[in-house]
Amino acid sequence: MFFPDIILARYLEFHEAWSSVEHARIQAQLFPQTGATSVPIHEGAAVFCGEKSPLSQVYGLGLSGPVRASDLDIIENFYHNRDRKVQVNLCPFADTSLPALLSDRGYGVQYFMNTYVRQVSPLDDQAPTVFGLKITVATRAEARMWYEQLGAGGDWAEPDGITFMTIRTAIKSGTRLFLAWQDGQPVGGGALEVHDGVASLMAADTLPDFRHQGIHTALMQVRLAAAAEAGCELALVHGSPGGQSQGNLLRSGFQLAYTSVALLRAL
Repeated sequence: MFFPDIILARYLEFHEAWSSVEHARIQAQLFPQTGATSVPIHEGAAVFCGEKSPLSQVYGLGLSGPVRASDLDIIENFYHNRDRKVQVNLCPFADTSLPALLSDRGYGVQYFMNTYVRQVSPLDDQAPTVFGLKITVATRAEARMWYEQLGAGGDWAEPDGITFMTIRTAIKSGTRLFLAWQDGQPVGGGALEVHDGVASLMAADTLPDFRHQGIHTALMQVRLAAAAEAGCELALVHGSPGGQSQGNLLRSGFQLAYTSVALLRAL
C-alpha cells in the first residue's frame, strides 16, 4: 500500500510533464505547422501542442517549492502569445502559494482527475485465457488503423485526432501500443509509457462487442509485465472520478493516490 505524499506526487506529476513535453517535441518535428513547443517552469512545464490539444496545459507546477507571481506571468504570456486559454493542473500536494495565486487571478475549476498507482508486479490473479487472443506491439500503421476503427478522428487535437493518438501511444519515445487481436482483427488496445522508473498505462479501450471477455485484464497484465522488464517500480493510471475504468483499476491492485483539479483562465 502507498501512503500518498509529495515525494510520490513528484514522481507521478513530473512523469506527466515529461510525457507532454516529449509529445510536443515529436509533434514539432513531424508537424511544425502546429507550433508545438514547451517551456520549463521549475521542474514542471508549460506545454503547447495546438489550440485544441488536450495536452496544452501546465504540468508539475508548485511541486518544487513556492510559486511566484512572475512564474505565472511567464506561463500566461506563453499561452496568450498562442491564443490559448491557460489551464493549470493543480496537484493537492502543490505548494499553497499556487492555489492562492490562481484564486487571485480568477482561475475556475474545469474538471477533476484521479491518479491511481500500484507497484509494478504481475496481477494477483492470472489474466484469464481468452480463446484466440493474440497481443502484439503495434506498428505505426497498425496504431493508425486502430484509432480509425475506434473513431478517434476529428479536429479535437492537432493536427488531427488519429495522428495525435498515434504520436501519443506509438511514436513518442518510451511508448508502445499493445493491440489484442482475434481472427486477424484488432479488438482491444492499451498503451504503455515508460520513463525514469515510472510506467503510465493509458488509452485502454475494447470494441463494444468484445467487452467483458477478459481482454482489458489481459492487456493490463501484458503492460505490467513489460513495465517490470523495463525496470519500472511504479505504475500509474489516470481516470475521471466514478468513470467506467475505476472498478477495473481497483480490482487490478491500483489505489487512489490523489485527485487533481484542472483550473482554467480565459485569455
